[in-house]
Amino acid sequence: MNKERKLYLDLLRIIAILFVIYNHTSEKGYYLYAFDCSMPLKIIYIATGAFIAVAVPVFFMISGSLLIPKEESLKDLYLKRVLRMVIVLVVFSVIQYAFQIIVGKEELSIQYFFKNTLTDNIVPAYWYLYAYIAYLICLPFLRKLAKNMTNKEFKYLFLLFLIVEGVLSLVLFILYDGTYNSFFVIPFFNRIVIYPLLGYYMEHRVEEERYNAKGMLKWIGLMILVLALIVVMTLYRNMPYEEFTTYDKGLFTTGFTLILDVGLFYIAKLLFKGRKVPKGVSFIITALGSTVFGVYLTENMIRTKTVGVYDFLAEHIGRFPAAWVWCLFVFLVTAIIIYVVKLIPGVKKIL
Repeated sequence: MNKERKLYLDLLRIIAILFVIYNHTSEKGYYLYAFDCSMPLKIIYIATGAFIAVAVPVFFMISGSLLIPKEESLKDLYLKRVLRMVIVLVVFSVIQYAFQIIVGKEELSIQYFFKNTLTDNIVPAYWYLYAYIAYLICLPFLRKLAKNMTNKEFKYLFLLFLIVEGVLSLVLFILYDGTYNSFFVIPFFNRIVIYPLLGYYMEHRVEEERYNAKGMLKWIGLMILVLALIVVMTLYRNMPYEEFTTYDKGLFTTGFTLILDVGLFYIAKLLFKGRKVPKGVSFIITALGSTVFGVYLTENMIRTKTVGVYDFLAEHIGRFPAAWVWCLFVFLVTAIIIYVVKLIPGVKKIL
Protein backbone atom coordinates (compact mmCIF):
# COMPACT_ATOMS: atom_id res chain seq x y z
CA MET A 1 0.00 0.00 0.00
CA ASN A 2 2.81 2.41 0.89
CA LYS A 3 4.60 1.70 -2.41
CA GLU A 4 1.53 2.71 -4.36
CA ARG A 5 0.92 5.96 -2.50
CA LYS A 6 3.18 8.99 -2.33
CA LEU A 7 3.58 9.86 1.34
CA TYR A 8 3.93 13.61 0.78
CA LEU A 9 0.60 13.64 -1.05
CA ASP A 10 -1.03 11.85 1.88
CA LEU A 11 0.58 14.36 4.24
CA LEU A 12 -0.84 17.19 2.13
CA ARG A 13 -4.27 15.53 2.25
CA ILE A 14 -4.11 15.34 6.04
CA ILE A 15 -3.02 18.97 6.37
CA ALA A 16 -5.69 20.12 3.93
CA ILE A 17 -8.56 18.31 5.67
CA LEU A 18 -7.47 19.70 9.05
CA PHE A 19 -7.58 23.16 7.47
CA VAL A 20 -11.03 22.45 6.04
CA ILE A 21 -12.31 21.40 9.46
CA TYR A 22 -10.80 24.53 11.04
CA ASN A 23 -12.50 26.64 8.38
CA HIS A 24 -15.80 25.16 9.56
CA THR A 25 -15.24 26.24 13.19
CA SER A 26 -16.63 29.71 12.31
CA GLU A 27 -16.62 32.08 15.31
CA LYS A 28 -15.09 29.41 17.53
CA GLY A 29 -11.82 29.60 15.61
CA TYR A 30 -11.81 30.79 12.03
CA TYR A 31 -13.62 34.10 12.69
CA LEU A 32 -11.83 34.93 15.95
CA TYR A 33 -9.99 37.88 14.39
CA ALA A 34 -13.32 39.63 13.83
CA PHE A 35 -13.94 39.94 17.57
CA ASP A 36 -12.25 42.07 20.20
CA CYS A 37 -8.71 40.86 20.86
CA SER A 38 -5.24 42.32 21.18
CA MET A 39 -3.40 43.22 17.97
CA PRO A 40 -0.78 40.43 18.24
CA LEU A 41 -3.58 37.85 18.54
CA LYS A 42 -5.57 39.45 15.73
CA ILE A 43 -2.54 39.16 13.44
CA ILE A 44 -2.09 35.49 14.35
CA TYR A 45 -5.78 34.77 13.75
CA ILE A 46 -5.82 36.52 10.36
CA ALA A 47 -2.59 34.85 9.22
CA THR A 48 -3.99 31.47 10.26
CA GLY A 49 -7.26 32.10 8.41
CA ALA A 50 -5.32 33.18 5.34
CA PHE A 51 -3.03 30.17 5.38
CA ILE A 52 -5.79 27.58 5.66
CA ALA A 53 -7.21 28.95 2.39
CA VAL A 54 -4.71 26.60 0.70
CA ALA A 55 -6.88 23.58 1.59
CA VAL A 56 -9.20 23.21 -1.40
CA PRO A 57 -6.59 24.29 -3.99
CA VAL A 58 -4.23 21.68 -2.53
CA PHE A 59 -6.86 18.98 -3.11
CA PHE A 60 -7.17 20.07 -6.75
CA MET A 61 -3.37 20.16 -7.07
CA ILE A 62 -3.08 16.60 -5.75
CA SER A 63 -5.77 15.41 -8.15
CA GLY A 64 -4.12 17.18 -11.07
CA SER A 65 -0.75 15.65 -10.26
CA LEU A 66 -2.28 12.17 -10.25
CA LEU A 67 -5.04 12.23 -12.87
CA ILE A 68 -3.81 14.55 -15.63
CA PRO A 69 -0.95 12.23 -16.69
CA LYS A 70 -3.29 9.23 -16.96
CA GLU A 71 -4.48 7.93 -20.31
CA GLU A 72 -8.11 6.79 -20.32
CA SER A 73 -11.11 6.83 -22.63
CA LEU A 74 -14.15 9.03 -22.12
CA LYS A 75 -16.08 5.87 -21.27
CA ASP A 76 -13.66 4.97 -18.49
CA LEU A 77 -13.58 8.54 -17.25
CA TYR A 78 -17.36 8.65 -16.86
CA LEU A 79 -17.83 5.10 -15.57
CA LYS A 80 -14.90 5.07 -13.13
CA ARG A 81 -14.68 8.69 -11.98
CA VAL A 82 -17.68 10.87 -12.83
CA LEU A 83 -20.24 8.18 -11.96
CA ARG A 84 -18.46 7.49 -8.67
CA MET A 85 -18.63 11.18 -7.68
CA VAL A 86 -22.30 11.40 -8.64
CA ILE A 87 -23.05 8.32 -6.53
CA VAL A 88 -21.09 9.80 -3.60
CA LEU A 89 -22.95 13.10 -3.95
CA VAL A 90 -26.39 11.46 -3.95
CA VAL A 91 -25.68 8.88 -1.24
CA PHE A 92 -24.08 11.30 1.20
CA SER A 93 -26.64 14.00 0.49
CA VAL A 94 -29.25 11.45 1.60
CA ILE A 95 -27.20 10.63 4.70
CA GLN A 96 -26.72 14.29 5.56
CA TYR A 97 -30.41 15.07 4.99
CA ALA A 98 -31.39 12.16 7.25
CA PHE A 99 -29.00 13.52 9.89
CA GLN A 100 -30.59 16.97 9.64
CA ILE A 101 -34.04 15.42 10.12
CA ILE A 102 -32.85 13.40 13.14
CA VAL A 103 -31.36 16.45 14.89
CA GLY A 104 -34.47 18.50 14.13
CA LYS A 105 -33.00 20.96 11.62
CA GLU A 106 -35.20 19.86 8.71
CA GLU A 107 -38.48 18.04 8.08
CA LEU A 108 -38.90 15.19 5.63
CA SER A 109 -39.69 16.52 2.15
CA ILE A 110 -38.73 14.73 -1.07
CA GLN A 111 -39.28 17.95 -3.02
CA TYR A 112 -36.93 19.87 -0.71
CA PHE A 113 -34.25 17.19 -1.04
CA PHE A 114 -34.27 17.09 -4.84
CA LYS A 115 -34.51 20.86 -5.18
CA ASN A 116 -31.54 21.46 -2.89
CA THR A 117 -29.50 18.64 -4.34
CA LEU A 118 -29.96 20.01 -7.85
CA THR A 119 -29.84 23.75 -7.20
CA ASP A 120 -27.97 24.19 -3.93
CA ASN A 121 -26.25 21.91 -1.44
CA ILE A 122 -27.79 19.78 1.27
CA VAL A 123 -24.57 20.58 3.12
CA PRO A 124 -22.73 23.83 2.21
CA ALA A 125 -19.36 22.04 2.21
CA TYR A 126 -20.55 19.78 -0.60
CA TRP A 127 -19.99 22.57 -3.13
CA TYR A 128 -16.60 20.88 -3.60
CA LEU A 129 -18.26 17.72 -4.99
CA TYR A 130 -20.04 19.74 -7.67
CA ALA A 131 -16.79 21.53 -8.53
CA TYR A 132 -14.88 18.26 -8.61
CA ILE A 133 -17.41 16.69 -10.99
CA ALA A 134 -16.98 19.71 -13.26
CA TYR A 135 -13.21 19.25 -13.07
CA LEU A 136 -13.50 15.57 -14.00
CA ILE A 137 -15.63 16.45 -17.01
CA CYS A 138 -12.90 18.90 -18.08
CA LEU A 139 -10.08 16.36 -17.61
CA PRO A 140 -9.77 15.39 -21.31
CA PHE A 141 -9.10 19.04 -22.20
CA LEU A 142 -6.73 19.57 -19.28
CA ARG A 143 -4.76 16.48 -20.34
CA LYS A 144 -4.38 17.83 -23.87
CA LEU A 145 -3.29 21.20 -22.53
CA ALA A 146 -0.81 19.80 -20.03
CA LYS A 147 0.73 17.43 -22.55
CA ASN A 148 1.31 20.14 -25.14
CA MET A 149 2.16 23.17 -23.00
CA THR A 150 5.82 24.08 -22.57
CA ASN A 151 7.26 24.93 -19.16
CA LYS A 152 7.47 28.55 -20.26
CA GLU A 153 3.75 28.54 -21.08
CA PHE A 154 2.95 27.02 -17.69
CA LYS A 155 4.93 29.79 -15.99
CA TYR A 156 3.17 32.41 -18.13
CA LEU A 157 -0.22 31.03 -17.07
CA PHE A 158 0.64 31.08 -13.36
CA LEU A 159 2.20 34.56 -13.58
CA LEU A 160 -0.88 35.84 -15.40
CA PHE A 161 -3.05 34.41 -12.64
CA LEU A 162 -1.01 36.22 -9.99
CA ILE A 163 -1.18 39.50 -11.90
CA VAL A 164 -4.91 39.47 -12.67
CA GLU A 165 -6.25 37.73 -9.57
CA GLY A 166 -3.63 39.14 -7.21
CA VAL A 167 -1.91 42.37 -8.23
CA LEU A 168 -4.80 43.86 -10.22
CA SER A 169 -7.35 43.01 -7.54
CA LEU A 170 -5.08 44.48 -4.86
CA VAL A 171 -4.51 47.74 -6.73
CA LEU A 172 -8.19 48.22 -7.54
CA PHE A 173 -9.20 47.42 -3.98
CA ILE A 174 -6.79 50.00 -2.56
CA LEU A 175 -7.77 52.67 -5.06
CA TYR A 176 -11.49 52.07 -5.42
CA ASP A 177 -12.47 49.50 -2.79
CA GLY A 178 -13.67 47.17 -5.52
CA THR A 179 -12.66 44.52 -8.04
CA TYR A 180 -11.91 44.53 -11.75
CA ASN A 181 -14.57 44.60 -14.48
CA SER A 182 -16.81 41.54 -14.20
CA PHE A 183 -16.60 41.08 -17.96
CA PHE A 184 -12.83 40.67 -17.74
CA VAL A 185 -13.02 36.95 -17.06
CA ILE A 186 -10.31 34.46 -17.97
CA PRO A 187 -11.71 30.89 -17.82
CA PHE A 188 -8.26 29.46 -17.08
CA PHE A 189 -8.39 31.13 -13.69
CA ASN A 190 -11.18 28.92 -12.42
CA ARG A 191 -9.81 26.79 -9.59
CA ILE A 192 -10.84 23.58 -11.38
CA VAL A 193 -8.40 24.52 -14.16
CA ILE A 194 -5.52 26.50 -12.66
CA TYR A 195 -4.83 24.35 -9.60
CA PRO A 196 -4.92 20.89 -11.26
CA LEU A 197 -2.51 22.25 -13.88
CA LEU A 198 -0.37 23.71 -11.10
CA GLY A 199 -0.27 20.33 -9.34
CA TYR A 200 0.68 18.61 -12.59
CA TYR A 201 3.43 21.16 -13.18
CA MET A 202 4.87 20.85 -9.66
CA GLU A 203 4.88 17.06 -9.83
CA HIS A 204 5.90 16.37 -13.42
CA ARG A 205 7.61 19.45 -14.85
CA VAL A 206 9.74 20.70 -11.96
CA GLU A 207 13.00 18.73 -11.91
CA GLU A 208 13.78 16.76 -8.74
CA GLU A 209 17.00 18.70 -8.18
CA ARG A 210 14.96 21.90 -7.95
CA TYR A 211 13.54 20.61 -4.67
CA ASN A 212 16.28 21.64 -2.25
CA ALA A 213 16.87 23.55 1.00
CA LYS A 214 17.65 26.79 -0.81
CA GLY A 215 14.39 26.58 -2.74
CA MET A 216 12.48 25.82 0.46
CA LEU A 217 13.86 28.95 2.15
CA LYS A 218 12.84 30.99 -0.89
CA TRP A 219 9.28 29.70 -0.79
CA ILE A 220 9.02 30.15 2.98
CA GLY A 221 10.06 33.77 2.51
CA LEU A 222 7.47 34.31 -0.22
CA MET A 223 4.77 32.69 1.91
CA ILE A 224 5.59 34.98 4.84
CA LEU A 225 5.34 38.01 2.54
CA VAL A 226 1.97 36.87 1.21
CA LEU A 227 0.60 36.27 4.70
CA ALA A 228 1.86 39.70 5.79
CA LEU A 229 0.12 41.27 2.79
CA ILE A 230 -3.17 39.53 3.57
CA VAL A 231 -2.95 40.53 7.24
CA VAL A 232 -2.35 44.19 6.35
CA MET A 233 -5.15 44.27 3.77
CA THR A 234 -7.59 42.49 6.08
CA LEU A 235 -6.90 45.04 8.81
CA TYR A 236 -7.28 47.83 6.23
CA ARG A 237 -10.56 46.36 5.04
CA ASN A 238 -11.83 46.08 8.62
CA MET A 239 -15.04 44.26 7.75
CA PRO A 240 -17.26 43.72 10.82
CA TYR A 241 -18.46 40.22 11.63
CA GLU A 242 -22.08 41.21 11.05
CA GLU A 243 -21.32 41.79 7.35
CA PHE A 244 -19.73 38.40 6.73
CA THR A 245 -21.43 36.15 4.20
CA THR A 246 -21.04 32.47 3.36
CA TYR A 247 -18.53 33.23 0.62
CA ASP A 248 -16.91 36.30 2.16
CA LYS A 249 -15.56 35.53 5.59
CA GLY A 250 -14.05 38.96 6.11
CA LEU A 251 -10.54 38.02 5.02
CA PHE A 252 -8.92 39.93 2.21
CA THR A 253 -8.14 36.87 0.10
CA THR A 254 -6.47 37.23 -3.29
CA GLY A 255 -4.86 35.24 -6.05
CA PHE A 256 -1.64 35.37 -4.03
CA THR A 257 -2.90 32.26 -2.24
CA LEU A 258 -1.37 30.38 -5.17
CA ILE A 259 2.06 31.16 -3.70
CA LEU A 260 1.03 29.59 -0.39
CA ASP A 261 -0.14 26.47 -2.20
CA VAL A 262 3.05 26.12 -4.21
CA GLY A 263 5.14 26.66 -1.08
CA LEU A 264 3.25 24.04 0.91
CA PHE A 265 3.44 21.50 -1.93
CA TYR A 266 7.15 22.21 -2.37
CA ILE A 267 7.96 21.78 1.33
CA ALA A 268 5.89 18.60 1.68
CA LYS A 269 7.59 16.98 -1.32
CA LEU A 270 11.05 18.04 -0.14
CA LEU A 271 10.45 16.54 3.32
CA PHE A 272 10.20 13.05 1.84
CA LYS A 273 12.80 13.46 -0.90
CA GLY A 274 15.48 10.78 -0.56
CA ARG A 275 14.38 9.85 2.95
CA LYS A 276 13.50 6.40 4.21
CA VAL A 277 10.40 6.75 6.34
CA PRO A 278 9.96 4.27 9.23
CA LYS A 279 7.27 1.69 8.48
CA GLY A 280 5.15 2.74 11.45
CA VAL A 281 5.16 6.41 10.42
CA SER A 282 4.51 5.45 6.81
CA PHE A 283 1.55 3.29 7.80
CA ILE A 284 -0.01 6.05 9.93
CA ILE A 285 0.37 8.70 7.22
CA THR A 286 -0.99 6.35 4.54
CA ALA A 287 -3.85 5.10 6.70
CA LEU A 288 -4.94 8.60 7.70
CA GLY A 289 -4.46 9.90 4.16
CA SER A 290 -6.70 7.17 2.77
CA THR A 291 -9.58 8.34 4.99
CA VAL A 292 -9.48 12.04 4.06
CA PHE A 293 -12.24 11.94 1.44
CA GLY A 294 -14.57 10.12 3.81
CA VAL A 295 -13.68 12.56 6.59
CA TYR A 296 -14.59 15.48 4.34
CA LEU A 297 -17.98 13.90 3.63
CA THR A 298 -18.90 13.26 7.27
CA GLU A 299 -16.86 15.48 9.61
CA ASN A 300 -19.68 17.98 10.09
CA MET A 301 -21.78 15.34 11.86
CA ILE A 302 -18.98 14.45 14.28
CA ARG A 303 -18.11 18.12 14.74
CA THR A 304 -21.72 19.00 15.58
CA LYS A 305 -21.94 16.25 18.19
CA THR A 306 -18.57 17.00 19.83
CA VAL A 307 -18.84 20.77 20.28
CA GLY A 308 -18.69 20.09 24.02
CA VAL A 309 -15.02 19.19 23.55
CA TYR A 310 -14.35 22.71 22.31
CA ASP A 311 -16.41 24.33 25.07
CA PHE A 312 -14.50 22.42 27.75
CA LEU A 313 -11.07 23.14 26.26
CA ALA A 314 -11.82 26.82 25.60
CA GLU A 315 -12.34 27.39 29.32
CA HIS A 316 -8.96 25.90 30.16
CA ILE A 317 -6.59 26.68 27.29
CA GLY A 318 -8.33 29.48 25.35
CA ARG A 319 -10.42 29.58 22.21
CA PHE A 320 -7.71 29.48 19.54
CA PRO A 321 -5.79 26.41 20.79
CA ALA A 322 -9.10 24.79 21.77
CA ALA A 323 -10.34 25.14 18.19
CA TRP A 324 -7.26 23.37 16.83
CA VAL A 325 -7.36 20.56 19.39
CA TRP A 326 -11.05 20.13 18.61
CA CYS A 327 -10.29 19.96 14.89
CA LEU A 328 -7.63 17.32 15.48
CA PHE A 329 -10.05 15.38 17.68
CA VAL A 330 -12.81 15.54 15.05
CA PHE A 331 -10.38 14.43 12.34
CA LEU A 332 -9.02 11.46 14.29
CA VAL A 333 -12.44 10.23 15.44
CA THR A 334 -13.90 10.55 11.96
CA ALA A 335 -10.81 9.01 10.35
CA ILE A 336 -11.02 5.94 12.61
CA ILE A 337 -14.71 5.51 11.74
CA ILE A 338 -14.03 5.87 8.01
CA TYR A 339 -11.06 3.49 8.18
CA VAL A 340 -13.28 0.81 9.74
CA VAL A 341 -16.20 1.47 7.38
CA LYS A 342 -13.87 1.12 4.37
CA LEU A 343 -13.21 -2.47 5.44
CA ILE A 344 -16.77 -3.28 4.34
CA PRO A 345 -16.66 -4.88 0.87
CA GLY A 346 -17.41 -2.37 -1.89
CA VAL A 347 -17.22 0.73 0.31
CA LYS A 348 -13.52 1.28 -0.36
CA LYS A 349 -14.23 1.81 -4.07
CA ILE A 350 -16.54 4.73 -3.23
CA LEU A 351 -14.54 6.33 -0.41
